[in-house]
Amino acid sequence: MIPGRMPAGGDGLDPNAINQADRKLNCVGCHTPIQRTGQSPADVGAEHLSFVWAPIFSDLLLHKMPVIDAERFSQRPRDPLVIARLSARGERQGEDATEDEAGRRVSHTFDLPRNLAHDTFTNQKASADGREFRTAPLMGLGRIGPPFLHDGRVYLSELTAGSKPAGTATTNRKFTNAPLVVRRVDDALLAAIELHDLPAPDDKNTPQTPGAGCPVPPEATDVSYGPSPQDVICPPYDSAASQTNRSDSREVILRFRELSPEDQQAVVEFLKQL
Repeated sequence: MIPGRMPAGGDGLDPNAINQADRKLNCVGCHTPIQRTGQSPADVGAEHLSFVWAPIFSDLLLHKMPVIDAERFSQRPRDPLVIARLSARGERQGEDATEDEAGRRVSHTFDLPRNLAHDTFTNQKASADGREFRTAPLMGLGRIGPPFLHDGRVYLSELTAGSKPAGTATTNRKFTNAPLVVRRVDDALLAAIELHDLPAPDDKNTPQTPGAGCPVPPEATDVSYGPSPQDVICPPYDSAASQTNRSDSREVILRFRELSPEDQQAVVEFLKQL
């Protein structure tokens, strides 16, 4: 993980290992595995922290995150939305789960907004605008666990997993915007990865199940998304709006969504080891 230490012919490790897999994703483009510290102040007794390699998994730089302007410029945050999502087979069932007309187990989840821009400060008050965030260090992520992201929106606790779970949509090689109910640490990690960018547009791979598809809020929300909210929240990847409002990690997430569910789970398992 230290620059320049990889042999020219590779390290001979399993081609499915995380060091090989990340070459397909480039998560390390922002979450740099190791950074070297500078000179620590001697008067605080931290000399042992000077000039050492630290596995922080961050570049400590500001990056642009996904933006939904209708929510960004709203006078108040979007109202919490309850979305019915199909519970995955074998998933732990909570007291919120009910059966729909087809006899399917449906969970009522609090939808996680995809907009990560919050213009609390103006450019005159801060060095970053509302859509810029410093890369979160992943060191210790697996030991600490949720909540995730800058505002802790991906939450998980014994008090909420069974009755008020978070929920969003997830995409992989098999499905587009499949329902994702956050009841486990694995679900929370997958949701945190997904929220790095805007959802994928609906296509033929979108399941015809409750909670699947572009997570467009219902008309009852207090935010006006315009006549075509799906084009605002899930714009085509090559559209002008898409390139303007996507995050700096859009290419990484595009590659992540092209992985199989099994390969995505391998990335989640790696994160749990940090």
